[in-house]
Amino acid sequence: MFGTRLGSVLMAGVGFAHLVPATAMMSRDRVEDVYGITVNDSDTELLLRHRATFFGLIGVGLIVGAVDPRYRIAALASGALPLGSFVVLANTIGTSNDALTRVARVDVGLLGALATAALASSRGVHHPRRRPLLRLSLTGRGPSS
Repeated sequence: MFGTRLGSVLMAGVGFAHLVPATAMMSRDRVEDVYGITVNDSDTELLLRHRATFFGLIGVGLIVGAVDPRYRIAALASGALPLGSFVVLANTIGTSNDALTRVARVDVGLLGALATAALASSRGVHHPRRRPLLRLSLTGRGPSS
């Protein structure tokens, strides 16, 4: 019970953390504030605001997964993949922007929270005992009941 609640709280927290950059979809100024960059053209603005929309979707998905266990695995995967890919890309490509370096560090922490949520949730799940499809008797009297 505690593990499931801890997992839910962590997932919801990561979901709300995704809603912060999602606010960048509202304006160019917000994009520049969130990412700590200057957007010089409308194409870059479009791409970054579109990216922010996906953050909103991921955030909502994580919050839904925190509340409804049916969506938990999909929510964990959809939350972890973008975080992990950004961390890998930031380390591979590199960045000279302090704000983006900070984002990569935050993403590492959020990945840790999702990993903990996955572990905590899996320990809190009750797995009913599975019945075998076929039971064989070692006494030679046929299948046991």
